[in-house]
Amino acid sequence: MNHHMQRSGIVQGGFVMALISAVSFSTLGIFAKMLYADGFSVTSALAWRFVLASLLLWAVVYVRMQYRRRSAPRSRGIPPTTEDKSAARTRFFRVFLLGLLGFSPQAGLYFLTVKILDPGITSLLLYLYPSFVFLISFLLKHQKPGRVQFFALLLSLAGCVLTFWQSGLYPLVGLVLGVVVAVAYAVYLVVGEGILQHVDSLWATAVIMTAAALVYLSISIGDGTFIVPSSLRQIFLLFGIAILATDLPIVTLFVAMQRIGARDTSIISTVEPVCTNILSAMLFGEVMTGRRILGGGLILAGVIVLNLWGYSSQRKVAAAPEVH
Repeated sequence: MNHHMQRSGIVQGGFVMALISAVSFSTLGIFAKMLYADGFSVTSALAWRFVLASLLLWAVVYVRMQYRRRSAPRSRGIPPTTEDKSAARTRFFRVFLLGLLGFSPQAGLYFLTVKILDPGITSLLLYLYPSFVFLISFLLKHQKPGRVQFFALLLSLAGCVLTFWQSGLYPLVGLVLGVVVAVAYAVYLVVGEGILQHVDSLWATAVIMTAAALVYLSISIGDGTFIVPSSLRQIFLLFGIAILATDLPIVTLFVAMQRIGARDTSIISTVEPVCTNILSAMLFGEVMTGRRILGGGLILAGVIVLNLWGYSSQRKVAAAPEVH
């Protein structure tokens, strides 16, 4: 009984973390739109986003490390072994590569796609990624989706189409980029699920943000588009995109993947466009049409169905380590 309750608690904790991640990520496009209006280029906005996000995370990691050292009992002076140091270097290298080759490209492609297409169709294309997560998991890991998972996925995809599709002609390059972003994000989640197992979420996020900061800081300085914020509004927007739209959602995303897996996390994340619609209506006066409301209802229905009956990871999640 206690084992069942512990497993259920881990799963529900993963659901809450995935939900927090989705709600926080929904602010990303809002902050990006405001930064563009204030004269920031794509690369400059990304550079500031990841530089601030990494600095803040490393500060938190350092403070937490000092607290643990003070509160932990005195060690016996046993030095770390060569194997420990080697494992730490390998772990850092793998997570850094995940940020360099996995997170950085898809983040930049998403910002670029928003420049080419309107945010609605960009979000629709991005939220093809749960389908790609399922496909990649099946091809690489032979993980077959259950019937409830498949039904929840169909509900979420139908909701995304109703919410975001608008009639009109879209540039082919933008459509291709949007699909590439979805595929890249799916690969990032599937690969990251394996790399981030047994890895501290805060530390991993700090490493990944550092890799992304180095990439976009180099690009923005190299192409001459890097600018320094010149007003309190710009500083507020930069810290908002770094904390609320980057650090918080990525840390909670990693915790969710550790607890319920990439596939279930990806379905829950489809509530993000619902939140984006609500924020856009509140801040920019966008009209909430009946179609958008129905689409949002289908997305939420898919998440509720998954939460009640569909977790694929319930059988194995009890063996997952607790995140500290």
